[in-house]
Amino acid sequence: MSSPYTSLLEALRAHCNLPEFPNPLPSNQLALELEQGSTITIDFEEETSMVLLFAEIGTYQLDAEVAILSSIAQANFLWAATSGSTLSARTDIQTVYLAQQFPVNSIEGEPFVERVEEFVRVAQQWKLIVEGVEKGGVTKTTLEEKPSSES
Repeated sequence: MSSPYTSLLEALRAHCNLPEFPNPLPSNQLALELEQGSTITIDFEEETSMVLLFAEIGTYQLDAEVAILSSIAQANFLWAATSGSTLSARTDIQTVYLAQQFPVNSIEGEPFVERVEEFVRVAQQWKLIVEGVEKGGVTKTTLEEKPSSES
C-alpha cells in the first residue's frame, strides 16, 4: 500500500482521535461511519495513484426523478454546489451518490483532513436537498446557494 496514502489516513485518524489502524491495513478502503448514520468511504486505487472519496447520499421515488436529475445537473455545472465533488445518480435503483478523486501526491495531512471535512459537509447538505426534493420543498434559490466552506 502507498506510503503517501497511509500518511493521509494517519493524519485523519489523529485528527478524529480514532484508534490505531492495524499495520498493515487489511485493504485500501476505509469506511467512516458518521454519527448521523451516513458513511463516507475513502479508497486508494494503486494502479492510478488516485484517492477516492465516496458517499451514498440517499434514495428517491421515481416520481421525483426529473427534479433530482435537474438538481444534480445544476449542482455539477462547474461544481457550483459540490465543492469540487461530482454528484451522480443510478436511475435503475433511484440512488444519488457524491464522489471526488485526486492524486495521492497532490495533498498532505492537514489539507487532506480539511478536504474530507468539506466532503462530509457537502454530503450532508445534499442528503437534506435530496430529502427536500422528495418532499417538494427545494426551490431553485436553495439549489443556487453556494455551500459555505465552514465545517
